[in-house]
Amino acid sequence: MPTTLKRLALIAYLIIATAASSPEDRQQFILKQPSTSTIPPCATPTTSSQELKQLLMLAPSEVDREAILLPNPPNACNITFQFVNTTHVPPTGGEIVLAGVDNFPALIGTQVSAAIGFVDACGLNVPHSHPRANEFLTVVQGQLIGGLVLESVPALTGRVNDSVPNPTVPEPVVMANLTQYTGMLFPQGEVHFQFNPTCEPAVFAAAFDNEDAGRVQIANTFFSIRDDDVLSAALGYPESLDARQIGRLRGHIPDSFAELMESCAKRCHIPSS
Repeated sequence: MPTTLKRLALIAYLIIATAASSPEDRQQFILKQPSTSTIPPCATPTTSSQELKQLLMLAPSEVDREAILLPNPPNACNITFQFVNTTHVPPTGGEIVLAGVDNFPALIGTQVSAAIGFVDACGLNVPHSHPRANEFLTVVQGQLIGGLVLESVPALTGRVNDSVPNPTVPEPVVMANLTQYTGMLFPQGEVHFQFNPTCEPAVFAAAFDNEDAGRVQIANTFFSIRDDDVLSAALGYPESLDARQIGRLRGHIPDSFAELMESCAKRCHIPSS
C-alpha cells in the first residue's frame, strides 16, 4: 500500500476508534495528553547573553546551534522571547518591543527579527526607515493608518531636474487603513510611519527579514546635523529659517517611539502633558 494511503487509513482508523470508544475511554485519552505542567519553567540562564552570541556566531552547523541553544531538552527557553509592554505611560504615545540579535541571541544567523508595537490612542510611530530589512506589519488589536513615502521619481513628482527646488511638489505618499489582522509591507530603506487615529489603544506585530533591521528616525537623524547652513540649504528656506529656529526644532524632536497627535488628543479628551 502506498505511504499516502497508509497514512489516510491510519487517520481514518483513529477517527473511527475514537468515535466507537466509550466516554470513559475518551476521557482517559484526553487525560494522557501533555499539559503545561510538564513543561519546565525558564530559569536563570547558565550562559550569559554575550557568551551565547559568541558561541552561535562560531557554530558551523544547525546541529551545533541546537546543541548550544537547547542543551537541556525539553527546556526551550533560549528560543522563546517574551514581548512585554512595560516602559511607556500614556499619553506618551506608545512603545515598541524588538526581538533582535542584541537581546535575543537565538536569532543570530536566521535573517529574521520581530517587534510588537503598543500604540496608545492618538499615538504616532514617527517617520522612520529600516536600512537593512523589509518589514511586514500586521495589526492585531485596534486600528492604525499605515503610511509609506515613495522614492523621488520624476515621472511621479513632475520634477525634471531634482537640483531645482520645487516645494509645491511633495514626495508621493501612500496610506492604508489597517484594521485588525490587516497587514502592510514597508520595503527596505523606505520612509514609513503608523498612526492610531482612534481613542482606543492598538497593537501591531512586525516581522523583518534581517536579524539586525536597524531603525533610522528621519527627523531626529536630519536635525542631528550640526552645520546649520547645511540644514537651511537642504530645507530650501535659507532666508526664513535661521540658526535659532533650527535650534528650537532640535529641542522638540522626539527620541521616543511614538508621539501624541494633538488634534486627535483633543478629540479623545487626552491631556497633552
